[in-house]
Amino acid sequence: MEAPKLPPHVDIDSLTHLTAQQRKNVQTWMDLQDLLNTGEFGEKMDAFFHPDMTYGNPSRPDLGTYQEWKVSPRELYKRFPPSRYRTLSAIGKGDNEIWVHCEHMGEHVGGRYMGVEPSGNPVRVEWFSVVTFKDGLIHRIFSIADTLTMLVQVGVVAPSTLPVDPYK
Repeated sequence: MEAPKLPPHVDIDSLTHLTAQQRKNVQTWMDLQDLLNTGEFGEKMDAFFHPDMTYGNPSRPDLGTYQEWKVSPRELYKRFPPSRYRTLSAIGKGDNEIWVHCEHMGEHVGGRYMGVEPSGNPVRVEWFSVVTFKDGLIHRIFSIADTLTMLVQVGVVAPSTLPVDPYK
């Protein structure tokens, strides 16, 4: 299967509001995403992360440590091939923290997800992460993803069940 055409990451040179260190951290993040897009989940991926890396996401409280978290991109790659990530925008806070707006896309053809058999549906989900670095490595990721959109795209949630005006 040919990979869908995903627009490139944000042009790092257009992020003129970032310091040199923040730009370096954003580039590291985008390099990690490029590696994930190849399906490399071994030592090359591990090299991006600090040994004490932690992950936080209210939708995924089961993924606190690096060893727990690293299963997620591998499983997404299997279930939504060709799984593709990109960074849409980034800002920085100090030398060791970046805030990235990202996107993930693929097709639900590689296996069950949330109890739903592969549907062939395209999946395109945006998320936001605060990524902190320690010793030049990713030390903490805190993410908020548009999980509801993903569940609708996969077929777990019917669009007709969503409120049109939740205040009525």
